[in-house]
Amino acid sequence: MRIKITRYFIGIMVLALFSTYAIGGMIKSYSNLNSLSNSVFSLIIYGAILVLFYKVKQMDVERRLWGIALLIGGLFSAFMVIGVKTLTLNTTDLNHLTTWLKIIFGIPVFGSLLITTFKLIIPRANYLTFDKFNTDKVEKFFTIKQSFIVVWALIFIAWIPSLIASYPGIYGYDSVYQIGYYLSGEIDLHHPLIDTYLIGFCVVTLGNILGSNELGLLIYSIFQMSILSYSFAVVIRYMTKKRVSILWRILFILIFMFLPVNPIMSFSATKDIIYAATFLLILVKLFSLADDPHQFNNITFIATLIITIFINIIFRSQGPYVFLFSAIFGLFYFRRYWKQLLIVIVLPLLMYLIYSGPVTSALNGVKFDSLHEMMSVPAVQLSKALDEDSGELSQYEKNQIKQYIPDYKTIEGNYAIADSMKNTFNSELLKANPSSFVKLWLQVGIKKPLTYVNAFARLTIGLWYPDMNYRDPKAYHPYWEYISTQQNSEKTFFIVERQVPRFMKWLSSIYYQLTYSNSYQKVSVLSMFFSSGIYTWLLIVYIGWVIYQRRYHYLYPASLVLGLWLTLLLGPVVLYRYVYPIALAIPLFIGDMLAGKGNSANEKQISE
Repeated sequence: MRIKITRYFIGIMVLALFSTYAIGGMIKSYSNLNSLSNSVFSLIIYGAILVLFYKVKQMDVERRLWGIALLIGGLFSAFMVIGVKTLTLNTTDLNHLTTWLKIIFGIPVFGSLLITTFKLIIPRANYLTFDKFNTDKVEKFFTIKQSFIVVWALIFIAWIPSLIASYPGIYGYDSVYQIGYYLSGEIDLHHPLIDTYLIGFCVVTLGNILGSNELGLLIYSIFQMSILSYSFAVVIRYMTKKRVSILWRILFILIFMFLPVNPIMSFSATKDIIYAATFLLILVKLFSLADDPHQFNNITFIATLIITIFINIIFRSQGPYVFLFSAIFGLFYFRRYWKQLLIVIVLPLLMYLIYSGPVTSALNGVKFDSLHEMMSVPAVQLSKALDEDSGELSQYEKNQIKQYIPDYKTIEGNYAIADSMKNTFNSELLKANPSSFVKLWLQVGIKKPLTYVNAFARLTIGLWYPDMNYRDPKAYHPYWEYISTQQNSEKTFFIVERQVPRFMKWLSSIYYQLTYSNSYQKVSVLSMFFSSGIYTWLLIVYIGWVIYQRRYHYLYPASLVLGLWLTLLLGPVVLYRYVYPIALAIPLFIGDMLAGKGNSANEKQISE
């Protein structure tokens, strides 16, 4: 290939140099050794960026795609630059010009990568296949009804060795408190009522009948594994309908079977897993509606969707809000079917109101102060503002912060978790005069805006920065749990003992290292399978793809995932189990992009 030296080529040579400088600012380093700038690898990266820019110039790129690519490229560049600063320095460093220069010069790199993905990689990826195998026979297998049962069974069976190595499952710290509520007969609604009764019935009631709490937890683990593996099989069935390449379907089956976090999550006794499984089932149905909106007239389809939505929203406190957020998009893009969609929206919410009202009262549900959870971000911001005050705050403001957040000092060293601050938050004072708190929060924020941004960035970093290190050094929670909670010195915890067979201790040890030493982070590329931030990036890429393809009705299913992500930004800490529903949505996004435009011939009728 002959390259002519033109002013444009000289321009991209200079731009590539600045972009290499920007990339250097996105690499984690706790030293002053100029990790990339003083390295031979800077030459390799410079050459790769130069080739990337030159290739993009040769493509026929529409203005529409340029706009999308630069917007998303700006987000990704900001995430990387701000992320590495926040992780290593506990500050976004947005008050320095060099931070903004790195963000700006990183935009062409991420924008060009996105253009290459949309123009070259995605259109070709679905044609990958097994040249040496009879794919017709494999495709025939996937199209028969029995294939669903086979795929479901394969995934479930693949998790059994992990369950044996973790027998009888993961008895997490939330479960400990839920069992306490079940035994007392007063169910604190800090955790979903249905989940507390489900875990309590299995571990306590069935455990007593069987003479073993461990057998009770095992039953719960198997039940949860069945639901999660079922939802994965539904995804593969949907991919078959979308005519996604066999190679990709097999790859996703293998990921469902053997990516370690899937079996670990499957028998982790926590509300998040059933929520994630039903979230995935709803998402498949929303994709099906986007493919063929005539299914709004299918009574069986709509009935199962309504039931699944109801089950989903009772397993997480933010469930109704996430659902309502996506409903806005549904009503906008499916105006022709507004009556049917209104039924899908209203009926689950009515069922939820009955469930959360008289049913919950009859089952001894005890309301908890939800303001504590809602104040996670403001509590961290105000605590950090007071902790780092250097004379900007008045004595009155400092006294007010201390009254609202008695444990504000715990922010020091725990920037990534709000638990100690929001748990002691004086919600009664807030209820007495909400406007006074809002005024205080705004006044302090105006005086210390960078502190607010820094606090929010450090609290949420795992949700948008893919290179985040775990365990988070500024939070005491593990990224996910593996070891079951044991009794404390006062023996106040209800005990479910981990009983690992000797012949499976090797696998248990691997999972322990994976969880608490985060050994996966030492393996390039594969480490990204465990990153919460990368799932957010893929969500953004999918939204960009939908807008680029003008397939706006697919924003309906995407909005469900986006709504969940937005609520997580207001939470007290980033944990993998919180993000797990987003992780499970990614195969559907990838499958839809690889399948190209939908199989429905009715797409033009959707918004009419």
